[in-house]
Amino acid sequence: MHKIRVDLHERSYPIYVKNESLPTVGSILKQLNINPQVVLVSSQNVSALYKDVVEKSLKNEGFQVQYILMPSGETNKNLKTVQYLYDTMLDLKMDRGSTVIALGGGVVGDTAGFLAATMYRGMNLVQIPTTLLAQVDSSIGGKVGINHARGKNLIGAIYQPKIVIVDPTVLKTLEFRQRVSGFGEVIKYGFIRDRIFTQFLLENFSDILTLKNLDHVNAAIIRAIEIKSFIVSADEHESNLRMVLNFGHTVGHAVEHTAGYGTYTHGEAVIIGMCAALKLSTDMGLLPVEIAQQYIQHLRRIPIPGSLKKYNTDRMYEAMTHDKKVRNGKIQFVLLQKIGDAVIRDDVPKSMIYETLEWVKDLQFVNNI
Repeated sequence: MHKIRVDLHERSYPIYVKNESLPTVGSILKQLNINPQVVLVSSQNVSALYKDVVEKSLKNEGFQVQYILMPSGETNKNLKTVQYLYDTMLDLKMDRGSTVIALGGGVVGDTAGFLAATMYRGMNLVQIPTTLLAQVDSSIGGKVGINHARGKNLIGAIYQPKIVIVDPTVLKTLEFRQRVSGFGEVIKYGFIRDRIFTQFLLENFSDILTLKNLDHVNAAIIRAIEIKSFIVSADEHESNLRMVLNFGHTVGHAVEHTAGYGTYTHGEAVIIGMCAALKLSTDMGLLPVEIAQQYIQHLRRIPIPGSLKKYNTDRMYEAMTHDKKVRNGKIQFVLLQKIGDAVIRDDVPKSMIYETLEWVKDLQFVNNI
């Protein structure tokens, strides 16, 4: 088992990465002296695959397990779902000492995490992410929340889990497109922090996405988690350093919002957004043109379906102005000075943003690998 620690003093917690770890969830949580009353929150698809094994593991260690099935999909990451969760928790007579276990992808983790953060002013939270995206990103760092009609993740909190348990073997049941989505967040860490890791990912992305080389898959997950954990430990509340984790997200969130949640996965939108950020890095005089073009070409080898041509540029820009990364009315971008060296800029001219959004709409990605 590979153990990584998020160091936040009294809120510190471990991240366990181990193949076939779901059958051992009960024993892991028992070692942490987790209250025996737990509620397992999951979605239908994940529940059908993994609920029984996790529930059996918990019951074998003496846990009293309740279960809530929440609606799946980004469109259900909203206040209506949270109200349903609140009502069900009260019906089940869960109290403040109970533990919420989020078993699923980012939507489950974010929504169940928001439930834990706000119910009774805070309950214990355990994250068991089952998608690559959630394993390397959304389950780590305490960002929990839901979407608003005007933007993604506008309602939320910073609320740390007690532990994150990552089982890479569950990726074998993950749809290929969702692996691509997770890979978008994995390679983000390379761009902002580790040039050598970026090269490793671009050279081996086919083997990682197809799970052909599980050693490469595990190495990618572990290194991504190490980078995320280091950044979160240094800046829990996104006051400075942690903002670099938004590389590709400013345009990416606008793409998600404008196209309609579910049209593009989060990671697909982030990959598109990273292409935009590389172009802006060049336009702002930070990154040599040939370097940006080289990496944009690499990113375009990652399969992303559809075309952005039909989407309105004004609507994309408007979505960016409502993004939570806006400060004092200025849109903040994470740009690159070098591969592995990110910087925050809020002085990108509006005309340059519009030009980049038009450029993004013409991007073409491969259909398959």
